[in-house]
Amino acid sequence: MGRFAVVLPLDPLDAGAAFPVSAWPLHVTVVEPFETHRDAAWVIGLLDPHVRGRRTVVAEAYDRAMFGPKHDVPVTLVRDPGPLGALRVRLLGALREADVDVARARPDYRPHVTDGAAGAIAPGRTVRLRQVALVDLRPPEGRAMRTVSAVWPLD
Repeated sequence: MGRFAVVLPLDPLDAGAAFPVSAWPLHVTVVEPFETHRDAAWVIGLLDPHVRGRRTVVAEAYDRAMFGPKHDVPVTLVRDPGPLGALRVRLLGALREADVDVARARPDYRPHVTDGAAGAIAPGRTVRLRQVALVDLRPPEGRAMRTVSAVWPLD
């Protein structure tokens, strides 16, 4: 069973790149982890028409918050001028229509960048999200790794 997430990295990623779970690149998650019995190639084919040819998203970081079940995960909230929510709705719709389990998709979605090994972003910073990435959360490299299955540039 495959497990994936769709993110918009702050800095471009390369398809095939791998990184440790502890060193996620800074990103805005558009679709939380989802599971499917299909492989990455099938997911890529499903998502491709919904991300290909989309425009760069320009958003502003506006506040700090704490996320997670224990409210112990520091994040910076990102103001969505519309495109992030629209992309999320499109992708979740395509996944649901294909009978993919998206039960982890939060109804109270708030775009954000989680602090990590790569640092954090400060409120007031404008971010240009120029790429969509499909990340494999169960790659052959093992549980401690993540692999970028595909990337789509945003024009």
